[in-house]
Amino acid sequence: MAGLERKKLKQVIDPTLAKAFTHPLRGHVWVTVCEKGVVSPTEIAEELDLDVTEVSYHFRKLHKKRLIRLLHTVQRRGFDEHFYEPCSPILYFDDFDWMEIPRSIRESFSADLLRRIVEEMVGAVQVGSFDARNRHLSRIWLKLDERGWRELTRALQRMLERIGAIQGRSETRCEESSEEPIPVEFVLAAFETIASIVQRAAGEDESI
Repeated sequence: MAGLERKKLKQVIDPTLAKAFTHPLRGHVWVTVCEKGVVSPTEIAEELDLDVTEVSYHFRKLHKKRLIRLLHTVQRRGFDEHFYEPCSPILYFDDFDWMEIPRSIRESFSADLLRRIVEEMVGAVQVGSFDARNRHLSRIWLKLDERGWRELTRALQRMLERIGAIQGRSETRCEESSEEPIPVEFVLAAFETIASIVQRAAGEDESI
């Protein structure tokens, strides 16, 4: 891990996936591939000012665990540059494992993920890609009981499964037709509002 202490490494968000990573650079590689869609070890090595051999090693480990796959290879001067894409572009949180993590750590993970989502959305607005198509953007306020909250989380899970199926069918069609895929980011969130916390009794503790 020498030389990584001062690098700005991205963190693995999903705690159930974190078990697959035994090195901080591997987590950074996987999150970067998920964010950008297609990345080569050379690109990350240049970004972090690291030896490409070291970075390539962690790409191979992720590839062996079937978390990323080789998309294509480009001939460069004296070497082959391999480009990888994620096997699953969905960052999914297992509810039980997630709630087993201390609240302070969960909040840190959530803040980091939301920050990157906002940065991506603002950047898309600035360059014009956000409104280039008939995009969807909605915001809904609900008032639910505990049963309603559980029903909502199950509905979100079903939506994620449908999104994954759409992704799979799109990949197949693109491979068969050589159509260039459209890079799309899908964001889904449900959370208690600030008003929910404010309305709770003063001094009341929340425990897991």
